[in-house]
Amino acid sequence: MNKPKKLTIHNQLAGLKKDFEFGECKIIGGKVLQWVGILKSSPIGDEYKVKLTYEFGKSPNVFVLEPSSLRLAEGKETLPHVYDNKKQRLCLYYPDGKEWNSSKSIAQTIMIWAIEWLYHYEIWLITGKWHGGGVEHGNSKK
Repeated sequence: MNKPKKLTIHNQLAGLKKDFEFGECKIIGGKVLQWVGILKSSPIGDEYKVKLTYEFGKSPNVFVLEPSSLRLAEGKETLPHVYDNKKQRLCLYYPDGKEWNSSKSIAQTIMIWAIEWLYHYEIWLITGKWHGGGVEHGNSKK
């Protein structure tokens, strides 16, 4: 069985420019892909300024930049499914290589998952329960 071919950083840039052209997309220092733009969870959802960074060979990172402090559901002390509460770095998939790897399009996976995360976040604000699946991260207050 052939191993899937890794998409180059330029392939990933082209995909983001095609599917998420409303954001600013660039390669920094020849090796880090960055996309910054506004995402919404749905047509009636709030707007969030989001930054994606991807260094070839590593996992993409997605941060909510604005609002700079995401609201918390009533009675909650931390955000659900984030790697870092302060930096608002979203947890979008289990990093074992089965859901995402460098052979997959960031535009068709990571970006869609970020929108889905925002959708579940907005439901969490109302209900206090995370309905987006995934593995609990514990009570880290980073």
